[in-house]
Amino acid sequence: MKKKIRMVSIGISGMMGSGKSEALKFFRNRKIPSVDLDLESKKLIKKDTLCYKKIIRKFGYAILNKNLTINRKKLREIIFNSEQKRMELNNIVHPELIKRVKAISKANLIKGKTMVVFEGALISKKTKMGSRLDKIIFIDSPKKLLIKRIVKRYSIDEKSAIKLLNTQKNIKKNRNSADFIINNDKTLNKLNKQLHLILDKLSH
Repeated sequence: MKKKIRMVSIGISGMMGSGKSEALKFFRNRKIPSVDLDLESKKLIKKDTLCYKKIIRKFGYAILNKNLTINRKKLREIIFNSEQKRMELNNIVHPELIKRVKAISKANLIKGKTMVVFEGALISKKTKMGSRLDKIIFIDSPKKLLIKRIVKRYSIDEKSAIKLLNTQKNIKKNRNSADFIINNDKTLNKLNKQLHLILDKLSH
């Protein structure tokens, strides 16, 4: 009788600038299927998709570029300034994103993969998406270091970086329900060592 393959699904969460992308790269470099949920979200709001049409109905044509694609910067500004608008956008995108997570997991299971990793700031045990995952890793960093990384990555001033971080206060709470917590406050090498220990635990 053929042994049934069990897949372990892992979520990587953390605030902007914490090192989530580097953590995802760690798994990807080890040939483990790794998915950036921000990129998947971008695909979901492309022109003429279901989410695209719902977003226009909810937020209006003012958020469109000249070529009728969604101006993500304008949309981001709207949701940064309104918790209600942010929730409205999440209610449009997240159900479709959950479908993508399920489809990606199923496709990799069919291929015989035993692990798949999803990276996204909003992954939490308290959300529908996060509750579907087996384990969640939260990447944490000191606020000063987060600000420094955001300033460098987005070429913005410190004041703007602090404003961006302030919109992510709820994400910090996800730390409490995570299965693993990594303090990314030193070198990339130290981050990878911590991830290696977690991978060893999940592989046995």
